[in-house]
Amino acid sequence: MTAGRSSDRTRPDRSRHGPTLVNSSASVIKALLSADLLDWLYLMICPETAGGGQRLFDDGLPSSKWKLTHQETGELGEVAMVYDRVR
Repeated sequence: MTAGRSSDRTRPDRSRHGPTLVNSSASVIKALLSADLLDWLYLMICPETAGGGQRLFDDGLPSSKWKLTHQETGELGEVAMVYDRVR
């Protein structure tokens, strides 16, 4: 991740490289959200308490709009959701 003016950034060419998957890294996901480089989010909520840890949606992130496009509930109550970025 590099810093710079938004006009200096280029989006990855997904037609050549396909999607980028970031699994379980709140710091990387927050940086990508801040840079407006995510097109979709796959979130899973589990009915467990794991204790402390990093928050994914901290204060200070730029506002953005997302649309729920898929939702599933598992046998143990876990909920998987896919959100597409509305641009």
